[in-house]
Amino acid sequence: MHKIGALLKLFRWQNLLMVALTQYLFRYCIIEAIFNLAGKPLVLSHIDFFLLVLATVLISAAGYAINDYFDLRIDRINKPERIIIGRLITRRSAILSHWILSTVGVIIGVYLSWKVQYWPVAPLFMLVPLVLWLYSIKFKRSFFIGNLTVAVLSAMVIGLVWLVEYGAASLHFEDGELIYQVNSFTLLYAFFAFFTTFIREIIKDMEDYSGDKKTGCRSVAIVLGLKPTHRLLMALLVLLMSFVGLYAFILGTQAKFVLLFYFLILVFLPLAYLLLQVKKTHNYWDFGFIQRMLKLIMLAGVLSMAVQFFYI
Repeated sequence: MHKIGALLKLFRWQNLLMVALTQYLFRYCIIEAIFNLAGKPLVLSHIDFFLLVLATVLISAAGYAINDYFDLRIDRINKPERIIIGRLITRRSAILSHWILSTVGVIIGVYLSWKVQYWPVAPLFMLVPLVLWLYSIKFKRSFFIGNLTVAVLSAMVIGLVWLVEYGAASLHFEDGELIYQVNSFTLLYAFFAFFTTFIREIIKDMEDYSGDKKTGCRSVAIVLGLKPTHRLLMALLVLLMSFVGLYAFILGTQAKFVLLFYFLILVFLPLAYLLLQVKKTHNYWDFGFIQRMLKLIMLAGVLSMAVQFFYI
């Protein structure tokens, strides 16, 4: 049981739950609602969709394992008390779990590509583990590339659901209006995932400044400096608030008032409070509260799909 708990920590089980929740809500609260409105059934079976989520979760877990494997030296400086590999789990077990999870995830992805006869899905599932490997050994230590990589992969959690569903459905019908509606929601939530994840990566760069500097990383905080990165972080939060505010305004013009107040109270105002906290906090190595609050804002964004369902 002790080793199972350590593995769950290594795989960031809370983040994996968020991935699964995001994909399930997007399929059943957004895509299915739009399909039903157009009188079209979902083509991908419930079991195949479960396999899609499982493949995404397995590859994500493998990514966390390989990241911690290569980050051991940095983590000994930044967060020695939270190290798992080498203390609770052997390095051999970590790398083995990475390969097993990645392999199973890719096999499932190739199967789904064959099942829906939409072949772009297969190379995508093959590419993501490679990108996660490159991120762990190279991109993470490069200026901006690592931050952008993680943000893009986060956005793909949303896009992948529609890509596979579209691949299955497009064999049976063509409906431009339906595709436009789903594309709009896909872009909305993918952009939110990208932006919030990118901000979180900037915060992590500031937190990990000491270890990154001693190990030769060229993170944003090291290349730009802590104070400029602090100003960049505040600018990004302002941009995200502007995006959420604009979307809230559009909801108001459409008389979607419950959804409007949801975004204002659970997303916009917490972002404003987070901006104030970032502005007055200069202990960059201790942004734990800010990280946790941003995660809650991300969760609120994901859960808004359940509210969107009633307006579709």
